[in-house]
Amino acid sequence: MLRLKNIWIDVINPSDALFFGSLIPELNKHLVSVTVRDRAETIDLVKSFGIQGKAIGRDYQNPLKKSVSMVYRTLKLYAEVGNFDYAMSFENGMSTLVSNMKRRVSILFCDNDLKFIQKTSRIQDLEMELKLLADYIVVPEACYPYFNEGHGKSSIIPFDGYKEDIYLADYKPDQSFKEKIPFENYIVLRPEALGSFYVTEKQSIVPQLLHLFDREDINVIYLPREKGDFEYARGFDEVYIPKRTLNGLDLCYHADAVLTGSGTMAREAACMGKKAVSFFPSVVMLSVDKQLMNEGKIFHSRSPIDIVDYILSRPTNSVKFAKETSVTVKKQLMQSIRPIIS
Repeated sequence: MLRLKNIWIDVINPSDALFFGSLIPELNKHLVSVTVRDRAETIDLVKSFGIQGKAIGRDYQNPLKKSVSMVYRTLKLYAEVGNFDYAMSFENGMSTLVSNMKRRVSILFCDNDLKFIQKTSRIQDLEMELKLLADYIVVPEACYPYFNEGHGKSSIIPFDGYKEDIYLADYKPDQSFKEKIPFENYIVLRPEALGSFYVTEKQSIVPQLLHLFDREDINVIYLPREKGDFEYARGFDEVYIPKRTLNGLDLCYHADAVLTGSGTMAREAACMGKKAVSFFPSVVMLSVDKQLMNEGKIFHSRSPIDIVDYILSRPTNSVKFAKETSVTVKKQLMQSIRPIIS
């Protein structure tokens, strides 16, 4: 009889919670333990999936505090995470370092090749070196040409699709969702992750966007990342900030358009067939975003006027979300990683 494997999963971002919330049920033949970093709505999302995760450490926007907190959190993980056979994480150098120190197998999921291309600080360089300690790196095929250049000791495993497909495969729209919000029609707006090491731009375009949407009487559901993001929305009557965590996929599904200064929500909307806008602050785009842009599924711009013109000029699209593609992508991903842990 095969021994059950102990799998440790470290969740550090909201999108990680969605990703692993979909994968954990597929690992039900093994023993799974979860740790969580306090960042934005990550802890609430983990709880919403019924996952019992242990909160360890938090994130900061200030670069110095962020660096110190990563060192502190890594040491805490080493001390507090029990015995495990395999570690799984997403874009997470803390997890791979702990796995190496404990001489355990690490599986790292990635879709942000920009972090490996840009060299903005010694801290980021070190973070990338830690990620390349992973035994296996699982990436979308859009990223595979770069990762397959022989980085570190890792075995690179590609899959045909996007990380967003993994949890969209299980998504069931909440048809009563609009009862939880004050608008019948709205767009979703999420600001840039200006505190991230790989983001070199430090000026948000959210204030300009909110002024333009206010002028056009467009309702906005605004999702701040950091405390400073709340200031942008002061004084706007048609801007709603949810008082509690809402299901981001339902927000996308029922929205007229989704705009984000990062990438995840735009890709979620794009995979659903919604109007998706990225105002990611870089001239160099992620491979996954470039692929969706080339397919006409994501519009990218840092010009508030161009973004609003795009929203107004495009008809409101009826949702034709067919998740068969996402289901196929998830099956392929699981077929790739099951042999590693079996």
